[in-house]
Amino acid sequence: MNANWMRHARIAVLALACLQSHARPAPAPLPAAGIDARITPAQIEALTRQAYFWGLQQTGFYELRYVFTQAQQMPAYRGINRLAQNRQLFTARERFATTPNASTLYSGGFFDLSQQPVVVTSPRVDDGRYWSIQALDQYADWFFMVGSQFTGNAAQRYLIVGPDWKGTLPAGFRGTEVVRAPSNAFSITLRVAVTTRDDADFAAAHRLMDGVSVEPLERWQRNGGKPVPLAEVPTQPANYRTFARMAQIPDVANSMTATDYLQLASLVINDDTLTQRRDSVTERETLRALVPLGLRKGVRFDPQRLTPAQRRAVQRGFDAARAEARTAFSAAQVDMNGWKLQSSLFYDRNDYKVRAGAADIAWGSPVPYQSHTIAYAMADAHGKPLDSGGRYTLTLDMKDLPPVTEFWELPVYDDNGYFVDNPIDRYSVTSYQVAAGQFAVKDGKLTLYFQRGKPSDAAQARNWMPLPAKGPFRLAARFYGPTAPLVDGTYAMPQLVRQD
Repeated sequence: MNANWMRHARIAVLALACLQSHARPAPAPLPAAGIDARITPAQIEALTRQAYFWGLQQTGFYELRYVFTQAQQMPAYRGINRLAQNRQLFTARERFATTPNASTLYSGGFFDLSQQPVVVTSPRVDDGRYWSIQALDQYADWFFMVGSQFTGNAAQRYLIVGPDWKGTLPAGFRGTEVVRAPSNAFSITLRVAVTTRDDADFAAAHRLMDGVSVEPLERWQRNGGKPVPLAEVPTQPANYRTFARMAQIPDVANSMTATDYLQLASLVINDDTLTQRRDSVTERETLRALVPLGLRKGVRFDPQRLTPAQRRAVQRGFDAARAEARTAFSAAQVDMNGWKLQSSLFYDRNDYKVRAGAADIAWGSPVPYQSHTIAYAMADAHGKPLDSGGRYTLTLDMKDLPPVTEFWELPVYDDNGYFVDNPIDRYSVTSYQVAAGQFAVKDGKLTLYFQRGKPSDAAQARNWMPLPAKGPFRLAARFYGPTAPLVDGTYAMPQLVRQD
């Protein structure tokens, strides 16, 4: 009996066990509902605004979970309760998540705790590289953070249980290793830093990735309390409720219509795995207020039931809410020498308008400041919007670099939050690359050149940061392991200066 046959048999047994123990019953169809005919267009507009503020973060979660666990025709598909790895850095070709970084490798997935807990394991890490595993629920509540800057580099394991779970904990888990999630649905992400970006660097990063496992408890127990190799984990599609256009709006911030949004909000409200905030008076009052809009438990919002006047009112409310949310988000950020610092130190999770603005800019934000902060630049040193038709410089003093315990990264995005396609495949600059001598430093200063075309000067070309072919662009500097000036915004982050 050869080893290959045994491996295939083991995979088949695992697949059958997974299908038997992890599959959720398909949710029952819901009757269709429209907007209460008794409410006026002005009321519809106001309620649509309220719905947008309340649910943009949650609807983004719902759509992304669909892309990752149900849309088998999409590149990001990986199934439910299963990690998938991105073993190369993100480039301009990946367009299923906005504002990614180009400094870490990713592994991640969506998990469902409604049937059983999940076990997270990580190996010992000896090379000093940054790594982290972080999980969030549909509200962008980051409830789980482990890794080099949080819990150190020893081998680790954790058990994540759902908010309503009752059962017997497996032997051997310490109390500090048991985590109660606020929702039965969560997304989890592993980040592993690359430094020099040579073959040895990537090989070490891949070994770390391969040593991390996130899997349902029964699968882990069936394997003798050990992680199942990812290659042997079956891909199982989820069966949450959907509507037809979900396949066309994976990028919700840029492709979703007003009625798409209300349909997603309806699905969120009716999904029992998306545990609502039972201790939130604000949420309960908001959900009661949205009932006349057709957003309530037990029914499915159906845009076909809207009259032309109702549809116009919904669109006005949606457009107004998006503009208001973006304004509120901008106003809520800390001015850090012209940059907009997003720090969760000052975040109020019950400020739905700001929460929606954060989801619109980058779903899942703000991340906890204990992990990293983000500073956005959308204007130059004179306050004028960044325009890819211009030429800009940004100069960092090597004696006053952003104060972090881990590393920093300065990525460039187009106006939709995606990396910019360019001939040298450069999407950001990191402190690791600067330390490795990959960028030119002169007289103790690092000057970066932001422009469409490659500079003719050789030293400037070495520090070229390509811009989009046209339109606005933005920067979103990330500071991993920020110290106080990057948490409260007192660091004097250099601004972009237009040179033409």
